[in-house]
Amino acid sequence: MNTRHLLTSCWLTLCASLSGTGAPPTTVTGTQGHSVSLPFGRPVSSDDEVYWIRVSPRNMIVKYLNGNISYFSNEQYKNRITYHPGNAGLEIHNLRREDSGDYEVICTAASSGNEYKTTVRLEVYEPVSGANITVQNITGTCNLTLTCSVTSGNPSRFSWKREVTGDNSSHHIWKDGKTMQVDCTAEMEDVVYRCEARNSISEDTAQVRLGDVCNLDTCPPKTTAALDSVMLMTVLSAVGTLLIFVVTVILTVTRRRRPEGREVTSGTEDQAETGIIYTNLQRMQKNRSVWQPPKGNDRVMTDTLPLERGHCGSLTLLGAD
Repeated sequence: MNTRHLLTSCWLTLCASLSGTGAPPTTVTGTQGHSVSLPFGRPVSSDDEVYWIRVSPRNMIVKYLNGNISYFSNEQYKNRITYHPGNAGLEIHNLRREDSGDYEVICTAASSGNEYKTTVRLEVYEPVSGANITVQNITGTCNLTLTCSVTSGNPSRFSWKREVTGDNSSHHIWKDGKTMQVDCTAEMEDVVYRCEARNSISEDTAQVRLGDVCNLDTCPPKTTAALDSVMLMTVLSAVGTLLIFVVTVILTVTRRRRPEGREVTSGTEDQAETGIIYTNLQRMQKNRSVWQPPKGNDRVMTDTLPLERGHCGSLTLLGAD
């Protein structure tokens, strides 16, 4: 065995001991319409047997055996496949989006008979182009919805940057996603929002200046709006405090009037009782004026007629002088 075969055998033995570790497949990125090479990642000899297979759907693509290359009949890869015996790499030309997927390479070492497998993941992207921003305005408001899109390509990420004229510090990622909510105000006339659409192989940008899309005549400055809001809250707070004070005063006055009403009623009852006594006295005086003492009596009898039932009365006899 020559030195080359010895080194190859040792290398394959080392790779076999490291296989089965569960490492994720190697990922290769390709551009639609271009070519890409899928590597085996192991040294091979011209005597080794190599197969390249598409995992899903499972199709045999190429076989290398005894120095001969055999391409299997497959419409998807017809006239687009090149096998490189020196490194067992598989080159795919004129890439298509449907070429994305997992590919498996199986190598059987001629020196030892050991079999080695490697999985390579291919991701094919179409370059993004034609980035643009669509502006949607809600009627009667100063709110805008900015939507970023592309005319071609498959972007994997959209991001927004907010830029202010003359202020380089504001050139930073503002938000991720296709849409952006913006509040138009007069002081934001020179603000520019830039949309960036990108994938692993390309990117494209578009921008919009708020002064060109906002109706600034109907949108007051943000500071004025904030001041009006504070004044409104202050007025509402003052009105609420006044209402609480008025209600408190009304309840206090009402509670005080109730005992005063009972005292007035009590006074009325006393006046009624006094009227009864006064009426009884009138009756007593009337009876006294009608009654006459007996004639020829040397003694004069002065009486106090009894009062109505429920009152005390007395009779007093006075002797003549």
